[in-house]
Amino acid sequence: MERLGGPVPLPLEPTFNSEMPYWKPQVKVDDRTRAFTHRLLRDFHYQWRHIFRNRYNSVTLRVLARAIIRLSTLDFEVHENTGGLGPRGVHVWITQLPAWKPFEADVVRVGNVCVVLYQAIQEGLSIVQQHVSSQKFSNTESPSTTDSGETQAHYMILSIRHIMLCYATGPDLFQHTAPEPLFNGDYGIGPPSDLALDYLTWATASARPSILTPLRSLPIEVQDIILNYISVGTVVAAKVGCLLGLGSLFLWKDGPLKVALQERYLIRHSGSSVESEVWFGEHRSGIVYLARGSYRRYD
Repeated sequence: MERLGGPVPLPLEPTFNSEMPYWKPQVKVDDRTRAFTHRLLRDFHYQWRHIFRNRYNSVTLRVLARAIIRLSTLDFEVHENTGGLGPRGVHVWITQLPAWKPFEADVVRVGNVCVVLYQAIQEGLSIVQQHVSSQKFSNTESPSTTDSGETQAHYMILSIRHIMLCYATGPDLFQHTAPEPLFNGDYGIGPPSDLALDYLTWATASARPSILTPLRSLPIEVQDIILNYISVGTVVAAKVGCLLGLGSLFLWKDGPLKVALQERYLIRHSGSSVESEVWFGEHRSGIVYLARGSYRRYD
C-alpha cells in the first residue's frame, strides 16, 4: 500500500507542568460497547490519517473532536448498500477535509462531562482550573459516581493527540489522569492506547442512549437471533445491540466473512454482501465496511 507521505514531526509526549498526583480511575466499559466503539474510532483515525498526522488549527480540532464524540456515543447513522454501481476511487482523498460541522466552542458539555478542546494539555488544564473555580463544588460532598460506584470524571481534556480526565474535589481543587496517547495519524510512531479509548468511551457513557428492554431477560442465543432480523448487514445490528444491551460481542464478522474497512469504492453485483457506511447526518464519515474473505491491517 502506498503511503500518504511523511508526517510533520510532532511531539509524542505532551508538555505540561503538574505537581498533583495522577488520578487512576477504575475504568469499566461494557465489553459489547468496547468491541464496537474501539474499532470504529481506530478506523476513523486510519481514514483521516492525512489530517491527524499533520498540524491543524483549532477549527479542525473541533471538527475532529465532534466526530470522535459522535462515534464514542453511537450518535451516527449507518446506510446500507446491497449492490449496484456507485462512485469510483477512494472513500477519503488525501486532499479531502471533513464536511461535518465543528463543535461551536472550545468547552462543550457531553452528557455529564465537560469536554475541553485544546491542543496544548497545559492550556486545557488551565481552562479546567478556571471552570472549577467558577463552579460551586463543595469539598464536603462526595464526588459524583457512575452506576458501578466509581468516581465520575467531570472534565475531559481532548487535544486529539492525547486525552486526560479530571474530576473536581472541591473549590479550586481537582485531580487528573496522566495524558494518554490518542490519535496522531501514524501507527508506526504511536497508535492510540486501549486506555485512551476506554477513557473516551467511559467518560461519555452518560451521553450514550441506554434503552431498557425486557428482551435482556432472554437467553443470549435468542437475543442474537432477534438482532439478526434488524437489518441486512451486521454493523447496524451491532449498534442496536450496544444501545439495547443485547446480544453477543460483535466479532466483526458476517458469517464466515470478516467485516473489514474499505478504502475504495467497489463495483458490486446484487448478490454481494452488504456495504455499511457510517454517516454523521448528511455527511459521510469516511468509514465504510464490507464483509470479505480477506482484510487489510493498519500500516
